[in-house]
Amino acid sequence: MAQRTTRPERVLVRYACWLAALTISLYLFSYLIDAYMRQSKVPDCRWYEVPNPDGAPYSARYCWLSKQDILLRLYDGAGHLVAERGYPYSNIPFFVWSSDKLIFDTYPEDAFIALPPSRLERLRAKLP
Repeated sequence: MAQRTTRPERVLVRYACWLAALTISLYLFSYLIDAYMRQSKVPDCRWYEVPNPDGAPYSARYCWLSKQDILLRLYDGAGHLVAERGYPYSNIPFFVWSSDKLIFDTYPEDAFIALPPSRLERLRAKLP
């Protein structure tokens, strides 16, 4: 026999579902705005190579999307895009290669791309 739920429990579940839907919608809206900005600005970007002193099997380039935003792209040895990140920053960027990551040294958190990039990172690089 199924257990009946009370009205307050049903209301709580309904609010939780609406909150989850709102959160997902806001995240999707933010992503779509970011994707539009990248797609509209990238064709006009002037790309700069990130020096790779160790000759690692990866290369990186960055460009300024606006006065405050940098787009960083990481490529594998064959030249395929494997990671892409945007960073808000307004000064000259400083990148550091280590054996297991590419670090964007002037950004406080989430300022590196692991080498090799994760599957999620590779998937995000393929999305617009």
